[in-house]
Amino acid sequence: MPTKSPFTWNPTDIIEVTNASGENILLDLDSGQLRLDVGRTLRLTASALEVPQLTSLANQGKVKVQPYKLKK
Repeated sequence: MPTKSPFTWNPTDIIEVTNASGENILLDLDSGQLRLDVGRTLRLTASALEVPQLTSLANQGKVKVQPYKLKK
């Protein structure tokens, strides 16, 4: 019997986005609006990097984007 993966998603497809600015940010994602409070980190699918607003915020240093590291 094959071993079933404990995930319905691939951990390598997940990123962590952290608000490094001094203000709350309202992200306009394809799935809708999402508030990212000061200093908070959210996990999103990597496809969120295709949203120009998020890319712009990352280039400005207002958000930090890094790959999600699954803790085992």
